[in-house]
Amino acid sequence: MKKLIMLLLCGSLLYGCSSSSYSVQVSDAQDSLMSGSQLDITKQDYFEYLLDNYGAQEIVTTILDNIADKEITDQEEIDKLVQQREDEYAEYADGDLEKYAQNLGYESKEDYLNESLIPEVKQELLRQKYIEEHLDDLIAEYQVCSMKKIVVEKESEALEIIEKSTDEKAFDQLLEDYGSDGEDAGVVTKNSSLDDNLKDKLSDLNKVEKDGVYSQAIKLSDDNYAVVYLYDTAHKNTDGIVSALASDGEVQEKAEGAYLKKYHFEVHDDLLKTEIKEISDNYLE
Repeated sequence: MKKLIMLLLCGSLLYGCSSSSYSVQVSDAQDSLMSGSQLDITKQDYFEYLLDNYGAQEIVTTILDNIADKEITDQEEIDKLVQQREDEYAEYADGDLEKYAQNLGYESKEDYLNESLIPEVKQELLRQKYIEEHLDDLIAEYQVCSMKKIVVEKESEALEIIEKSTDEKAFDQLLEDYGSDGEDAGVVTKNSSLDDNLKDKLSDLNKVEKDGVYSQAIKLSDDNYAVVYLYDTAHKNTDGIVSALASDGEVQEKAEGAYLKKYHFEVHDDLLKTEIKEISDNYLE
């Protein structure tokens, strides 16, 4: 499908047309592509169907592929992540990536690697590059914290846990004692799946500069209470933080939008521009 769309978009088939919904039109636009009883689908009908359903996303993806080719040039880094993804995805087909590729509709493993996996990996590395270059700002903006937490029903019990949590070892023992009511949540951001009240508290937790139990019991939206132990407040776990931010859809769009702006990405068809903005406001001015 990607090849077909790009042929339509790039194969000298387009010229201006005021009657179309789009400002472009295929040659021989009104020629019938398929017909039947009360059915007549023209080349232009099919072209606009493709644009309506795939065009905006395909255009963005193709542009980002080209940007990644320019920005991501460390072949060793690319090969390492490609191999990691190969091993992961092959597990979905009993360890056989060739079979996995064919299940996705590709003729061979090589086609899948060249048309899908390698571009996917390069875009992943592109987003990671942006995050690494803007890490301090993103940590503040997305209220990144590393935390462990215990949830209890009563505030008095939460305050008792805070009093007993004299150091990380003491808190970890309490975490074990509370079983399923406690967890190491790892690196979280303002877009993580957290209780709304705890999420609202992240702006304060993010500013804590010393590891330890947070001094307040945090009342949750279900009227339970959370006791939070903050660690890595100096944000030295850069790999974990980058990974958490890279998994955040909002951060992904922010990174992609930054590169699209860097390379002066513009769309001159009003309808396509609207559709691309519907995917993300970050992609166009």
